[in-house]
Amino acid sequence: MIAAIIVEYNPLHNGHIHHINSTRKILDKMHPTTKNHIIAIMSGGFCQRGEPAILNKYTRTKHALLSGVDMVIELPSIYATSAAEYFAKGAIEIISKIDNVGLVCFGSECGDMDKLNNVCDAMSKDKYNSIIKLNLDSGLSYPASSANALTELGVCDNDLLKLPNNTLAIEYIKQAKKFNLAATLATIKREGSGYHDDNYDVNNDENFASATAIRKSLTDNKLEEICKQVPKCVYSDLASAEIDYNKLLGVIATCALAANHVYEDNEGIINRIKRGILTVNSYDELIEYSHTKRYTKSKIKRVLIHLALSHFQIDTSRPIGLIKVLGVKEDSKSLLSLINHDGDSYHIDIDTYTNSIYNIVSTDKITMDKMLII
Repeated sequence: MIAAIIVEYNPLHNGHIHHINSTRKILDKMHPTTKNHIIAIMSGGFCQRGEPAILNKYTRTKHALLSGVDMVIELPSIYATSAAEYFAKGAIEIISKIDNVGLVCFGSECGDMDKLNNVCDAMSKDKYNSIIKLNLDSGLSYPASSANALTELGVCDNDLLKLPNNTLAIEYIKQAKKFNLAATLATIKREGSGYHDDNYDVNNDENFASATAIRKSLTDNKLEEICKQVPKCVYSDLASAEIDYNKLLGVIATCALAANHVYEDNEGIINRIKRGILTVNSYDELIEYSHTKRYTKSKIKRVLIHLALSHFQIDTSRPIGLIKVLGVKEDSKSLLSLINHDGDSYHIDIDTYTNSIYNIVSTDKITMDKMLII
């Protein structure tokens, strides 16, 4: 039997190892007499927060395979860089095309499936949508509007949707229902540092650091701080990892000035970005210039990445056809026969261009584009 997990591994750290091991325990308890496998659906070169991954997708695939995952499938960049709803849609659609998936296991801050299911039910009500509209009309961002609506309906407190893993978990549940996924859904409570926390105890390898904190240590040239927070194979690869945000700004500026529209922008954010490009001196300054109360920094960063990747005319209703396997363990190659490819190479073709943009901005170059076998 197969368990599917949805990941970014930017980079893979001890909290992710906990997720992998916990998933395997749940799966083995559900199916104690079968040979069980874990398949990871993983972002490629760019991630859901609107940033390039610190290491390329094949390096991160290697880390996953060395850490307990049996096969890694790429989540196309269109979905990997989208807001939670479409990030989840892409991942769950891929999972729906794999035979014998009996479990989908994801992390959340609340760790409570009943609570997450109650939120999903509330979101399907007309009253929820009415409150959302009123909040949006008052100038609030969509995440804040959604949190206010659920609080007003008495479903949960305002903080639940402020936590990113809860938000993604809710979207996974919603998309699993839409795709009629015949698998058990389970959540593991996130342990240690919060998703956005950039501080942690460098001497405590049990208090899992967030990927945000690990990336901050790299930016601050404090690689030694993270030696207890990531597996050895990850630590050695991080030493030479760097993203050049000046180059990224150049790519964004070139694409933005020639574009009139971009994916995930229905409100003319691109015009604000274009004005900013003419005055700012750095990527961070462009984010500060472009974001507002209504347009969160996360939203701006995603739109900027869509510009860099030339995500202009995007059809998210188009099914995912050919599925890109990034890597598989030698003794798990039988998993390849369980994937149902039933369409064209539209998403893979887009990601060939994505690879090129990644190589422009990253020191960890993609030097081959074929399945990794370990």
